[in-house]
Amino acid sequence: MNPSNSHEALDHAQRAIASARSLFRDGLVPECHEYMLKAQSALLQAWVPAAADGNGSDHQPDTEQALQALERARYQHPERLRAALTAAQKSASGDISAPVNPGQDAESVWSELERLNRFSVRHFRSPAERNRLRLQLGIAAGLVLLAVAVFYVRLWGRPYAHASAVISDEHLAALALDGLEATEFLLPETSPGWIDIIPPRPRTLHSVRLVNAHNEWYLDRASRKVRVTAYSEAGPVGSVEGEFQKFSQDRSVLDLPLEAQNVVRVRVEVLTFFKRGGGFAEIELH
Repeated sequence: MNPSNSHEALDHAQRAIASARSLFRDGLVPECHEYMLKAQSALLQAWVPAAADGNGSDHQPDTEQALQALERARYQHPERLRAALTAAQKSASGDISAPVNPGQDAESVWSELERLNRFSVRHFRSPAERNRLRLQLGIAAGLVLLAVAVFYVRLWGRPYAHASAVISDEHLAALALDGLEATEFLLPETSPGWIDIIPPRPRTLHSVRLVNAHNEWYLDRASRKVRVTAYSEAGPVGSVEGEFQKFSQDRSVLDLPLEAQNVVRVRVEVLTFFKRGGGFAEIELH
């Protein structure tokens, strides 16, 4: 095969396929089929060996040589292509309904020609085009891996919260870890309780910062006396108690020192509360 002739034939095929797609979108199916047949002819011509190029007006020998070249290039299911070419030949003479292959119709011919087109484009790529494609695929794969890593860090690389109970779905335990003080984890009415913070991996702990809740719309609940306990796989490794001095509708922070190693879980217990119940706007492990 002459590379320049093959690329020229491929260019003709791409233009014919683009025209066929445009005609199909406009509902002009017979005209679309006509251009797909032109694409078929150009694609086969791309595979005709150079020595056979231009040997008379009978295209059957050229077609057979093109099919043999495709088989040598490991084209999958060449029998499908042969059946599609036979059906296409009959459709060109107005006999598309002939039983060449049960169920064969114009669309199945087009589908096989699209497959032949993709295979041909890949096969005849120049070394520069192959290198450029490898580079693009490498960059795309790198971006996918980066996105997966970012997703993993953001979703799985941060602490997880679990509580003894919550007052409603609008005040879940996870809201104590979302970085937003406007959202709050709240315990049920007039009930002590706890919230566990589970780091993504064992860690060293130096202190815990608690930002109190106040239930913004009603100003009717906040934690008062609290106990914080750090756990390793073996059990408790440190505990500290503290107390918020007053109820406040403004930001109220309690920093508790707690040194511990290999911490896999931190439990924050609400022992007493202001007004109707306890909770936290944020919990930070340091």
